[in-house]
This record gives sequence, structure tokens and C-alpha cells, in this order.
Amino acid sequence: MEKKNTVKKVLKIILIIIVALILIFAIHTIRNYVIITNLQNKNSNYQNITNYHIKSVANSNNGATKVIVNYYKKDNKQYICVERTMNGEKEKVKVSMYDNGERVDMFTETSDSKTAKLNSGEMLPLNISNYLETASKWQTFLESIVAKIKTTNFNGKECYVVRDFLSLTSLTYEGAEVYIDKETGLAIKTTEAETVTEKEYEFDKVEDSIFTEPDISQYKLQENE
Repeated sequence: MEKKNTVKKVLKIILIIIVALILIFAIHTIRNYVIITNLQNKNSNYQNITNYHIKSVANSNNGATKVIVNYYKKDNKQYICVERTMNGEKEKVKVSMYDNGERVDMFTETSDSKTAKLNSGEMLPLNISNYLETASKWQTFLESIVAKIKTTNFNGKECYVVRDFLSLTSLTYEGAEVYIDKETGLAIKTTEAETVTEKEYEFDKVEDSIFTEPDISQYKLQENE
């Protein structure tokens, strides 16, 4: 009799543990799903904006390489400036591209040269990324099962730090994570392999003056190949 009671107690404990694990699993998944869908919806508010500025600062290899990107868009005009420094700013390269809606001109500056290439080809836009983009609600739910999400503060902004969420634009390196502003749903920091990137955004502040090209007389003109 005592043996039967002992077995019943053990089975009851096992059942309680199983139920507890199921509840923890459900709470974890539902919490992640609610957070992620909320951030997806907030990010979608910025996808059709045609006047914005994105600044991206990427440091890699323990700071040995730094890349600063400033991208401006206003309607059909685009301007991007990429500045790369290596080995403690001993090596510097600056590339500026202007798209006036009809052609793209490129200006390149190094420590010992300044060159320009007119009508250099198409310039790809720097779109506002949604690092939590998925193909369907079902995929969002499935990824919510394994995703790890915590709250933190970064540069004075309340953020969610998301890891292990495989999306259409996700970071796939081991240990990769993205900091997403709770208020806007925009990514403000990513960590991928040995590269840490921080981003800033401005909306409806880009003026036409930013698309004025530099004095071409100061550059050596290169022919298109």
C-alpha cells in the first residue's frame, strides 16, 4: 500500500513539473510573440516614408576598422557618404554618391587623391530595415518559441535586445543580437560577429541643399568603363 502511495506521489510530482514546464513554455512564447508583433507593427509605420536620414557607425575587429555611413533620401533624390578609417585613422577613404533622380555621380577622396566619376550607374537605396520581418504570422509564432528577448537601456532609449530570431533580414551569426527601440520599432544597434553597428534616424528633416554636389574642379575626372 505504501509503495502504491509512493508511486502516486512521484507521478503527481512529475505531472506538476510537466504542467509547470508547459506553462513556462506558453508564457515565454506568448510574451515573445506579443512583443515581436508589436515591434513589427511600429516599424511598418516608417516603410513608406520618403524623407529620412540614417546614420550608421560600424566598428569591427576591436575598433581597427570604422565605417560611418550617412544616407539621405528626399522623394526621388538620394545622397550617401561612406567614410572608412583603418589602423587608427592612418588609412582613410571617403566615397560620396549623389542621385538626382536622373543620374548618379560619385566622388572619392583618399589621403592623396580626389577623383570623380559622373553618371557612374545606379545607386541602391539604404532602406529602413525591419530585423524582425517574417513571411507570415505563423513564422513569427514559430520563431517566438526560440527567441530570447530582454529589456535594456541604450543611449537613453528603452530597448528590447533580441537574439536567436530568424527573420527575412535577420543576423545569422552565433551570438548576433539587435537592439530595437521600444517606442519606434527601429533597430538602433546590432552585433554581428566582430562588428558592432549603431544607428540614428531623422525623419522629414532632409532639405534640398544636402544634394548639392561638391566643386568638380577639385577632382580628377574618371571615365566610365
